[in-house]
Amino acid sequence: MSESNVDVVAEVSLSENDQLEKIATFLQVEKVTVHPFADFAGALSWPIPLTVAQQKEALHATSVYLDSLDIVSIPGAGVLDYLDADEPLSNAALSDPHSALARLITSPRGQALGQAIQTRLNGIATDVSAREYAMAGIHLSLHEGDIDQPSPRKVAGFDLAGEKLWGRPVSAVFGNLTDYLIKERLSSRKLAGLTAALLLLRKAPEFLVKQLPASLKYGTTAWFNLRVAARTIEAHTPGKVAYMTFAQVMASAESAARIDSQVAPQVNAAALADWGVVSGVLQKNNDEHYPQDELENVKTHYNRQLADRLNASILLNSELPSRKAIAKHRLKQKFKGDIPFEERLLQQPTVAAVDGAFLYPTLNGRYSLLDIAMMGGPPYYQWTTRDPRLQPLLDQINAPLELGVVDAFQTQFESAVSNIKQGSRLLVKHLLAELPLEDRKNLEYGQVSFYQYKTYRLSMGFFGKNLTSTHGTLRVKVDLGHESKLYEIDLKQGVIHTRSYDPEEVTERTDAFVPSIQYTIEPFKLADESKAGKLLPQTANRTSVPASYSSERTELIADAFVEHLDLDSGAILKAASGQTTQDRENAAVQKVIDFVVDLIPFKSAITNFVKGNYFDGAMDLFFDVLGFVTAGASVAAKLARIGVSTASAISKTLKAARIIGAVVITELNPLTALRDVGVGVTRLVGHGLQFIGRHGLQQIMKLRKAMDLSELVQMLRKEHGPTLIGAWKINGLSVDGLGVLKNEQWYHYNPLSNRLYGSPGDFRPKPGRFALGGFDNNDFKRFTFKPAELSGLEANAHGIYRSADGQRFYIRNIDATGKEAVYGIRNDFNLKVDLTDVVIVDPLNNRPHGPRLWQVAPDQWQPVSLRGGDLPPGAADVPAGEIVDESASVSHQLVYTSSNPLRPDPAFVRERLPNGLWEPVIEAVTKSEVEHLAYDWGESSLMQYSFQLTSINEALSPAQLSRFTVATGLLQPVRVNYSDEITKRLVNKQGGSSFAFVMERIQPVNSPRAEFNALKIHDPKFGKLPQPSNAVVGYWAAQGGYVDIPIHPKWGEPDHVFTPGFGGCSLVVDQLDASRLRVRHVEGGKELAQYNGLATYEHGLGLSASMEYPDYGLRVNASGQVDSRMVGFAFMKYDHSARSWRLHFQISEGAATIVKYSSAKPGWITRPDTLVGVHPNSRVTKVVTRPVLIIDTVGAG
Repeated sequence: MSESNVDVVAEVSLSENDQLEKIATFLQVEKVTVHPFADFAGALSWPIPLTVAQQKEALHATSVYLDSLDIVSIPGAGVLDYLDADEPLSNAALSDPHSALARLITSPRGQALGQAIQTRLNGIATDVSAREYAMAGIHLSLHEGDIDQPSPRKVAGFDLAGEKLWGRPVSAVFGNLTDYLIKERLSSRKLAGLTAALLLLRKAPEFLVKQLPASLKYGTTAWFNLRVAARTIEAHTPGKVAYMTFAQVMASAESAARIDSQVAPQVNAAALADWGVVSGVLQKNNDEHYPQDELENVKTHYNRQLADRLNASILLNSELPSRKAIAKHRLKQKFKGDIPFEERLLQQPTVAAVDGAFLYPTLNGRYSLLDIAMMGGPPYYQWTTRDPRLQPLLDQINAPLELGVVDAFQTQFESAVSNIKQGSRLLVKHLLAELPLEDRKNLEYGQVSFYQYKTYRLSMGFFGKNLTSTHGTLRVKVDLGHESKLYEIDLKQGVIHTRSYDPEEVTERTDAFVPSIQYTIEPFKLADESKAGKLLPQTANRTSVPASYSSERTELIADAFVEHLDLDSGAILKAASGQTTQDRENAAVQKVIDFVVDLIPFKSAITNFVKGNYFDGAMDLFFDVLGFVTAGASVAAKLARIGVSTASAISKTLKAARIIGAVVITELNPLTALRDVGVGVTRLVGHGLQFIGRHGLQQIMKLRKAMDLSELVQMLRKEHGPTLIGAWKINGLSVDGLGVLKNEQWYHYNPLSNRLYGSPGDFRPKPGRFALGGFDNNDFKRFTFKPAELSGLEANAHGIYRSADGQRFYIRNIDATGKEAVYGIRNDFNLKVDLTDVVIVDPLNNRPHGPRLWQVAPDQWQPVSLRGGDLPPGAADVPAGEIVDESASVSHQLVYTSSNPLRPDPAFVRERLPNGLWEPVIEAVTKSEVEHLAYDWGESSLMQYSFQLTSINEALSPAQLSRFTVATGLLQPVRVNYSDEITKRLVNKQGGSSFAFVMERIQPVNSPRAEFNALKIHDPKFGKLPQPSNAVVGYWAAQGGYVDIPIHPKWGEPDHVFTPGFGGCSLVVDQLDASRLRVRHVEGGKELAQYNGLATYEHGLGLSASMEYPDYGLRVNASGQVDSRMVGFAFMKYDHSARSWRLHFQISEGAATIVKYSSAKPGWITRPDTLVGVHPNSRVTKVVTRPVLIIDTVGAG
């Protein structure tokens, strides 16, 4: 950016900071109040919203409740219509959407709905919980599509980022959504507007902003600024934007962004992705996740276009020179004092000729000194005057007086015209890029031809006519396919008018009142014929979005428009050259200036949408054709053009130009950390997500005005009970936050409402600086008192409770697993020292026991001897089994001896073959040997469950495989309604098959500890293939059958092997030859027929690897005796880097059994038909990785 802009910034910056505050004050921004229900999303906008599983449960509860109501006899009745049935809202009530929605939600039906969901989810009851659950239920019942993969850009199936909206007025989106809801029978006509408002309040409040300019179009840079401003405000004050006008939102954008520096980058990233897709510089991704490098590229395009828009504003605001101003300025420099520059006091003297006659002067009349300076020369004239003020100056005036005014004027005029040409070019590019997508594609791929509107006056003779004017509008005709369309570029209005082409349109007509005037439409040929050749039809790509702003076509059309203006015409240059006499010259030049000024939208077509006295003088807010909101009279004419598109240069120029609400993107921060948490995130930033993590704790401190975290915890402890800092476990991920203990269960805390919310969760106090974790309550279990002992008591600053009679003292300890316990203590503590320590007493004899303890954090106690040190991290939320990798041990093993305790003597033995493989024989365990053993897993309980797709690669990793059992029940056709083709291939024992496999996370209702993974086949007939991270292609070996696989699969070939689960069977791998392995699923009790007794050639070169029943099926107690049966899950995976297969198997007890499965989504009439048998003692005991031995050549050994 030119340094001259810095001067202008300095000039205006002294008052600039106050200006926005004064504008906001005038617009009464602070008086905008927010409804108590905020964004009317309820539980979906909690700091940690309902998980996907909870959403499914809430939807089920909503469906059951609505099914219980009487049928509403209204066409297309939706959920709001059912809530409105008892006391219907009047039309007057509907005029206030917020109050109308609140009335429905707090109605008896609304509260009953909320209570039903709360009961279903076992949520904590508060004075607002029923309504928050009700709001969530309403939104979920309107949701269309898969809850597992919600789109932040869709409401009730309506795409708020749909291509049909691009380039259309933003103010029309609300009406479009209303019509959609009626058409799809999601709402009655009466409540469609109310339903639309509810949906937009949560997902896209910018569409509810009042007084939106009619020229504000979706997908444009102006829309981007509005969206960023609105979402930034919503991040801190949800629900506020719907009460604000466009002017209020834009005036509040900067102050809202300053509240939290982490919000803006997240909001920018989300809006930028949509802008990039609309602009054609970002390929749309169906899962709406974009890599950082792609967003950085979009940022570059955006900032470049922002710089161009600013330059267009600066260039089009170029001040046209005034010859009078130039002359007066230079006269003042030459002549000092009080000189009458503008009084006509000078004239040319008359000179007597030889014959006595007089020679009259060339210029008649009187002239001012200003006139003479403006005319310049040559020729130069002699002047005289009788005015005593000028007589002393005559020698200087007749010297001659040459101030270079004409040359200076011409240079400045040509520079201004050049600026206007470049500004016009940039503005036309901007207008073209903001057209609807269909029009952009027409202009990009169609045949383009140009036409001009001309006006003629017929000559006084019988023939001929004279051109009087060419209209500033350029007519563009586009032919694409069998259709033709007209686009009229009107720079004066700053718009492109679109209409269909009429081949019968008259191209020449005579003025009805002045017959000598004729109007024509004539072809306009480009001077450069090579450019015309580039405007011929192109192969249209109907699926892609053209990058219209930067495309060659757009450049050509913009150049054509500037050429059409003909600002370099000889008439203009002649007028500017100053060759005529003063009066004629002034008239001609003024005519040219008027013509140019008439083209500039900033000087003739600005839309004033707010007017008022904000400062000492009058000042307006303008929304101009470039999408800028300008505060007051523009000073763009004083600014230098931006030379480089740096954020710093753009920011300074925006300030100098008094443009408000425009976003300069400096950094991006796509919010990805919580996408896998399963909290149903539909907005990148909301009033919930900002309170998550360490930064979130700081925001809570700010909100509650706590000096530090310790003070915050103490504050919440007094208000709500035991409160700690720790980590919530949500779908296997750890999310930092606050936990409040109620009735021996942990609940979330909402700092905005200062209430607890939601269902009890898995919370672990976090070791570290602010929460070291209390001692293990299991170590002092027999010394505990009932928690009721503390009822009605309040701890002092040292964490000590005193009984009502003052005779007994207690402490509460919460250990690293989140368990609470109450202990009695001796009264020998000293409250006046820096470190107050206590000792626990035995409730039976009141004797002290254990070490002295001190409070390391509220309700967390540790021995004084450990002061200053951290405890080891607490136990994982799900116990992990042992992980064993046998790769090293097997490679050196020559003889395999079974450790089967059922048959210790003689033990089963298998030896190596000379070629390095194993002899093809596996250990068999008879039914009689195990029939006395039970499955010691506890009594099974049947319950419903929810499920969601999870990453199969992560589920099969040792970290998750050692924690979550993998069920194979969904691989049975009797459980899942697979297509006939898949069903046939599943039971193929001779050669198996291959499928795309996915993994479902099964979540039994009200039993989060019983979660497990379930392997499932993706059926292409019932849906698209998930993302690669959520699916793998693998071979399939049916039970009792086999599948042949390549030793070294190529890229793109299946690289996994799956088979049914194991409860007595074995998995065996033979190397058939130099290129193939045969994987067998050998059934228990049939080892002889299916493997051991096969002909030698069927084993090929020998056994490569196996998992046999004794490897996984027997649980051995401490005395070495088998006391229970176990089950197994096994699969193979090819390691491309090591070029080898590996056999992985999981040993578990208490594995759940899927009884019923249904992929049908719950509705108002139907409920999900799911059932699972869950055991209380379910866990993974061990995960084993075993190498698959390979010999590379047949001749080896």
